[in-house]
This record gives sequence, C-alpha cells and structure tokens, in this order.
Amino acid sequence: MATSTERQVNSGLLIMRLGIAAIMLTHALPRLFNGARAWTMTGKEIRFLQADVSAQIAGLILLAIEALASLGLLSGYFYRLSAAFMAGIYALYFYNFMSLGYRTLVLYAATLVCVCIGLLFAGPGRFAVSVKIESK
Repeated sequence: MATSTERQVNSGLLIMRLGIAAIMLTHALPRLFNGARAWTMTGKEIRFLQADVSAQIAGLILLAIEALASLGLLSGYFYRLSAAFMAGIYALYFYNFMSLGYRTLVLYAATLVCVCIGLLFAGPGRFAVSVKIESK
C-alpha cells in the first residue's frame, strides 16, 4: 500500500510529465504536420544546427524528436531517454535564446532543462501507462 507521501510524489511526477508533454506536443505536432515550410522555419529558429544540414531537415528532426519524446513522457515507455532528449532540446533552445540576446526566454528554457533533468533522475512514477501494463 502506498503512503500519502508516495501518492503525492507520484501525482507531482504525473503533473510535471503531462505538463511538459502538452507544451511540447502543442509546439511540435502542428509544425510537424504543416510540412516542409514549417520544418524550414523551425530549422531556422536554431541557427547553429544549420552548419551541416539544411534548415528543413534540421527542423524535421527537431520536431520529430520533440513529438516522440513527448509521447515517451506521456506513456512512460523509453521514459529516461525521452526525458534526456527533452532536456537536450530545451538546452538547444536555451543556447539559441542566449545567442539572440533574449532575457526571459533564457530563464524559461533553463528552468525546463532543469525540470527535465529532474524527471530523468526521478523516473516516471507509479502513474505511468508502462508501469500499469508491466505490473499485470
């Protein structure tokens, strides 16, 4: 039987997982489904990725990783890999915002990097779909 503290921790992990996944899915899915023009715009947002590949390919890869990592956070499958990818994506945004001279967006991205790293170490919690399926 889980104690009330364990339930609170698992509920907190669930809320953080759902919140971050919702943020990234609402960002990535529309752009992913809008095609090559949206991929190019996303690739151009992070300028230093364009050194080796075209902006369109960089945008497609970035959006696909965002969407797949969000689904991993939602379900709990490949959870730690998904949390690591999300931390990496937010680190890219952090670096990009720093180089552009933004002030508040840098703090937003840095906060989300730290939250994703915390999720990486904490695990998905008891309320992940993968935990429910694997325990049966």
